[in-house]
Amino acid sequence: MTMTVETEPHRLPLHEEHLQKGARMGNFGGWLVPLFYSSIMREHAAVRTKAGIFDISHMGELIIEGPGALSSLEKNLPRRIAPLQFSQALYVPLVNDRGGMVDDLIVYRMAEQKFLIIVNAGNIEKDFRWFRTRVMEGVTVTDLSQEMGLLALQGPLSRTILTECFGAFYKDLRRFHYKDFEGGVIARTGYTGEEGYEIMVPKAKLQKVWEALFLVGEKQGLLPIGFGARDTLRLEAAMPLYGHELTDEITPLEADLEWAIDLTKEEFPGLEILKQQKKTGILKKRIGFEMLERGIPRQGFEIQKDGKRIGAVTSGSFIPTTGKNIGMAYVDAGESRVGHVIEVMVRGNPMRATVVSLPFYKRKA
Repeated sequence: MTMTVETEPHRLPLHEEHLQKGARMGNFGGWLVPLFYSSIMREHAAVRTKAGIFDISHMGELIIEGPGALSSLEKNLPRRIAPLQFSQALYVPLVNDRGGMVDDLIVYRMAEQKFLIIVNAGNIEKDFRWFRTRVMEGVTVTDLSQEMGLLALQGPLSRTILTECFGAFYKDLRRFHYKDFEGGVIARTGYTGEEGYEIMVPKAKLQKVWEALFLVGEKQGLLPIGFGARDTLRLEAAMPLYGHELTDEITPLEADLEWAIDLTKEEFPGLEILKQQKKTGILKKRIGFEMLERGIPRQGFEIQKDGKRIGAVTSGSFIPTTGKNIGMAYVDAGESRVGHVIEVMVRGNPMRATVVSLPFYKRKA
């Protein structure tokens, strides 16, 4: 008889701080994380109107450095890395030999031959092995995930809170750029579709950063935000999530991420397959849709047209900003045009929805 060993979920470094703020905890990809503190609706609204802070220390951090680090990344990533300036970041899909996505990453250039790569929590070991087996001799790949913590400060008041807390040095930080901070970095990036920053520091300093942000921000409406609102915010901004919109079988072209790859490059895994797919056309496509009838779409729900299956929901939820039920899905490419009416099978019942352009929400400049 085979014994199944259940492992305890990993705890975030600020676990006790989350409990003190009333967090309702739950398992997310093997991590015990805050699902919400007050309510998903309240926390979602706080990020859209004021500011919220997320503990995303479950994410992974890899350092790739040494002679040939740049050449290794140029050879293995589907975007051109050489033009990256020091202190600049870039969103990059990680593509396998079949053209599918191993993960999606943020690559930071820290020096001529040194790069920080932020990877999804569930893919840390997989991505670490992926790079270890592909980098040139003399290039080292170091996993810093156990040493570093990561917080996201997001919302229209995030710049005000950040600069009041840590100084005007960070006031003019441009999007997808970073500056050094307390043994880590402050980057103007995020996963909500809002103005915001991500703050990476050694775990020993994470609590002080957390407390400093609340000391300054609470009087301006800063709230702690759980993973429930993190999901509704990224869905509303149409940001794909690995394991939902992104998998090892889905290509960047199907995921509507052609802007994030460069098919004119001479080499990267899956390049020829993607060129052929671009030439012949994709068979399925990521779409956004709004429900026309009552019913909340969930991952895995079948999508039909005239009684025939044409795809499936990858993410769906009620969104408090608009009061609508929305979702993303993959459907047959011929059924993906904006305005097209489809049917989402909600608990076996067909509910009408309409295909809409993405994103559902875009922050006003």
